[in-house]
Amino acid sequence: MQWNTLLRPAGSPFVALRRDLERQLAQESGPGFAGMTVLESEDRFTVCVDLPGLSESEVAVSVQDGVLVIEGERGTFAGAGSREVFNDRTSGKFRRVLKIREGVDTSSIEADLQNGVLTLTLKRAAETGRRIVVRAKSQSPVTGSVVPEAIVDPNVGPRDFE
Repeated sequence: MQWNTLLRPAGSPFVALRRDLERQLAQESGPGFAGMTVLESEDRFTVCVDLPGLSESEVAVSVQDGVLVIEGERGTFAGAGSREVFNDRTSGKFRRVLKIREGVDTSSIEADLQNGVLTLTLKRAAETGRRIVVRAKSQSPVTGSVVPEAIVDPNVGPRDFE
């Protein structure tokens, strides 16, 4: 349903009721501001957050203990000496919190704000592994116990097994 606000000014009880109802629904169902999309690709996650009208100084992004926090505040729009006739724009503080998955390199998170969209790039961490030395063993003719004979050269690269 679309409301014609030009025919029903803000003083109408129906417009005020609609605005109050929408604000209550937004508080219970999720944020009415800072809508977010999370995308996953092979080498990164991309988080896009809608922050229209905000500058980079009004947005804070932090990461600690595997939690990414995006927060800020959007001020009111009425200037001094003016009376608000109608307003359905959101204002106030907002906070979005995301738990970061294992395997994300938190030290390389990048944040860019362009045209009212905050884009965060979370690169996947490089997989770390270690090389395991393989030793050949044989039985001792005297004691019958297993004795290491040779250590495989650790400088030799891994072999492909198909």
